[in-house]
Amino acid sequence: MERSLDLNEELIRNPASTFFVRVKGDSMRDAGIHTGDILVVDRSLTPTDRKIVVAMIDGEFTVKRFRSTDGKVFLEAANEKFPKIEVSGDQELVVWGVVAFVIHQAR
Repeated sequence: MERSLDLNEELIRNPASTFFVRVKGDSMRDAGIHTGDILVVDRSLTPTDRKIVVAMIDGEFTVKRFRSTDGKVFLEAANEKFPKIEVSGDQELVVWGVVAFVIHQAR
């Protein structure tokens, strides 16, 4: 071991726009995101198609894969038990940031 690792150096590219979220639920389990995991979320990253985002839709927080196709926006779970959410014009969607890293305990 040459030197110790600084997780701030390794995981945070934009300190002023980065925050952490603890996951609750299993809608993203097939993407390797499980209850209790910590997400490193960067607000400065642009939510592009297939990126995992932390979003608020109609006042409720969620972690989903952002999908944008044919002018439509969807939030997609990584668990077949959860339906895809099509964001309609009368819904309020705010993307809080893009998930940059997932930290979880060894199982």
